[in-house]
Amino acid sequence: MVELQDYSAGAISDTSGLTRRDRAARDATSTSNDSSKKLQPIAVQTQGSSSDVHLPLTQIRLKSHEWFGDFITKHEVPRKTLHSSIGFITLYLYTTGADYRNVKYPLIAAFVTLLTLDLIRLRWQPFNKLYCKVVGALMRKREIHTYNGVLWYLLGLIFAFSFFPKDVALISLFLLSWSDTAASTFGRKFGHLTPKLARNKSLAGSIAAFIVGVSVCYGFYGVFVPHYAYVNSPGKISWSPETSKLTLAQFSLLGGVLAAFSEGIDLFNWDDNFTIPALSAIFMNTAIHVTKKAALT
Repeated sequence: MVELQDYSAGAISDTSGLTRRDRAARDATSTSNDSSKKLQPIAVQTQGSSSDVHLPLTQIRLKSHEWFGDFITKHEVPRKTLHSSIGFITLYLYTTGADYRNVKYPLIAAFVTLLTLDLIRLRWQPFNKLYCKVVGALMRKREIHTYNGVLWYLLGLIFAFSFFPKDVALISLFLLSWSDTAASTFGRKFGHLTPKLARNKSLAGSIAAFIVGVSVCYGFYGVFVPHYAYVNSPGKISWSPETSKLTLAQFSLLGGVLAAFSEGIDLFNWDDNFTIPALSAIFMNTAIHVTKKAALT
């Protein structure tokens, strides 16, 4: 009887031991599940923020984007304001008789300066943080770790002002300043309602570029060129109603088509800050020569 009692006690002890082990295993499993549940939101949050690769990788934050939200990040109001102001400044300089041939030199100086700053900041983290803090409102998030889009802007204008007549270079600048801004604004707002033409290009944006292109050509050749004729020496303006087969209205419509095409085309995935002035200058110059009246002999 004693042996049976001892055996029973041992069995009870073993059973209670198994129970304790099972309970410990169950508690460990429960703790693991709770931990995984607690970690899951963090993992999801990390995964969700991976789209803005600049934040987790370098801890560089564009404070202006956080403070003003969509005003800067989505609508890019400061960037577009600066973008558009270049056209008005250039138009004012045109009325003062500034020599367009000298425009390329400050553009080249600005290009070299900005390229130097980019080469430094992309290799020196503290300077990059300071740079982004100062001009972050004018930057896109992806530009934190790549070259500034203004470099392409300057390069396109250098190309136009170096190789084309005065009016063609000015038109290409106006299209870059105003047509591109209009296409970007209306494309983002209404692009989902119209067909997509190319990468990040919509019919809505192209229509806006066309309207601005028509307005630019008509306003420049129909108003500013005749009103400020004294700032242009003979031969500086390559298009005029007297030398072209097209009327002002017809040429303006053609200019709108060329503006929309220059803005909408995706050439080798190049930045449109370069392709718009470069292509529009090439197309406009070609159109002027093709539609030019034959010289009288």
